[in-house]
Amino acid sequence: MTKKDENINEDNSLDLENILEWDIIEAEEAEERIEDEMKWLDKIQWEINILKESLARAQADYQNLVRRVERDKIDMWIYLTWNIIAKILPFVDNLERIIAATPEDMKQWGLFDWVKSTYAWIVKTLEGLWVKSFDSIWQEVDASLHDVMSQMPWEEGKIIQEFERWYMLGDKVIRHAKVVVGSGI
Repeated sequence: MTKKDENINEDNSLDLENILEWDIIEAEEAEERIEDEMKWLDKIQWEINILKESLARAQADYQNLVRRVERDKIDMWIYLTWNIIAKILPFVDNLERIIAATPEDMKQWGLFDWVKSTYAWIVKTLEGLWVKSFDSIWQEVDASLHDVMSQMPWEEGKIIQEFERWYMLGDKVIRHAKVVVGSGI
């Protein structure tokens, strides 16, 4: 081997060493960039998870709000209807009293038919608004539906007379029945 060949081999090995060093440096730099990007991706994934959780909470809050608004609308409707019906009930009571107290000879008059048809129309309208009423006579006293006005000798706890009927709107009592109850004597 000539001196020239030795120099070429030596230069080649130096070049290879330099290339290897540069490749190692580039590989280390690439590894650092990859680590940095992995950290960045982890941070982005963490932020995505937080945003997903926030979105899920916001959607749940929205659904709760929709349900609450619907419930509030129903409650408001019931409250307003309840108040209006409570003001109409004395009129219904008066029509019932007129019908019950009208003598037989006056029931032939057209005015009596008008009173009966008006009463029937109001009762039908109330039923269309989910208003319920039942006859309490001969039933057991229920404190959630009846106000006992007095007692008379009769079977204990049985309602024997009703002054005013009870009315409910859905499951809410509009007015308790005013009743006379047997005292058991």
